[in-house]
Amino acid sequence: MKSQILLLIAAALPSTLAAKPKLNQYRSVDDCNNDRNILYHAAPVSGRCYNLDGATGAFFWSTGGMLNPRVYSGSDCNGIEDPLSTDGRCLAKGSYRSYKCW
Repeated sequence: MKSQILLLIAAALPSTLAAKPKLNQYRSVDDCNNDRNILYHAAPVSGRCYNLDGATGAFFWSTGGMLNPRVYSGSDCNGIEDPLSTDGRCLAKGSYRSYKCW
């Protein structure tokens, strides 16, 4: 029984470790899609707000298992709130000014 539990834990561990939250900011969508010229990188913490830099033209997020990613029209996670997919991808910054997930 103990060995079966250890095998289950060991099997789940690599997928758990692989799913790390990420927030990368890029100057353009092209830079984002090609993962080059990164401006800023963060490993988001649940519930913490991250302001998007003025030089950012696009950003990439990965929730790392958190299920509630959001972008906001105002800084400090204020203003209009829009949900994001839990599947990370590049997105043009547009009118968004901040990001948070939990």
